[in-house]
Amino acid sequence: MGLGNGGQGKGKMLMLILCMCMLVLLLAGFRSGADQGSAAASAAAPASSDPAALPQSLELLAAVGQEVTAAGSPLRLVLKWQGEYSGNAVDTVRDADLLAAQLGLGKAESSEEYGHATYRSSGSPDLYSKISMFWSVLGQGTSYVIVTVETEDLLKATALQKVAQEAGTLMQAAGITPEWNASLQGVASLQDSPREALAGIEGTISGRLSGLKAVEDYEDDTTYSRSYNVSGLNRFVNSGDHKVALQAAVHKNGNDNSNRVTIGLPLITIEY
Repeated sequence: MGLGNGGQGKGKMLMLILCMCMLVLLLAGFRSGADQGSAAASAAAPASSDPAALPQSLELLAAVGQEVTAAGSPLRLVLKWQGEYSGNAVDTVRDADLLAAQLGLGKAESSEEYGHATYRSSGSPDLYSKISMFWSVLGQGTSYVIVTVETEDLLKATALQKVAQEAGTLMQAAGITPEWNASLQGVASLQDSPREALAGIEGTISGRLSGLKAVEDYEDDTTYSRSYNVSGLNRFVNSGDHKVALQAAVHKNGNDNSNRVTIGLPLITIEY
């Protein structure tokens, strides 16, 4: 299960609109969650949007990932910084090019996509990592910016954590208030039904995170997913009456019948 597949033409336009809407909703959830955090929690740890808070979360995700995946299974990680930018047309072009250059991506390539001016750039900080910038001008002096750092093999991507943290710092310096979300994926060590496999994975996660409480779930023929409130994490997304801080899913691969596990902080934003 994933975010969906569009067709050609109108399908692609609909997909872009849906993705942008989802990202805006995620940001709204992040900000709402941060606003409701206690003063004590804020004093004890960096704000969730602070790049300084990122390494600890990535280390936690990597540690859990290694415990619940098969030995030798590459760990795919996708981390996204995303946020809004405000500026006139001249400043927008200048700052888009500047951010791309500071990220080590060179000059951003401009184009028009579905009536919006966009700027894209990508590069590789090491042999195992990729970083990309997507800057979309929404109008009325507002842009939406996404910087994605990803790897197909986290344990070999030695530069990824530093690059990911620097990306958030550079976005802040560009006048963007970014929020991050991270998703990790690999072949599950448990090869039972998705529901049974996730139950075992949940036990492993609860051993590292106190106060893990399942609040939502989803199931179909090949996938089982649960979302959790975690009292030990001060960062969450509001989902109905629940504060979701972590999501985990197991998907049965139809090609080789293996289980693929995906873990997201605070939500999964890649294909299961």
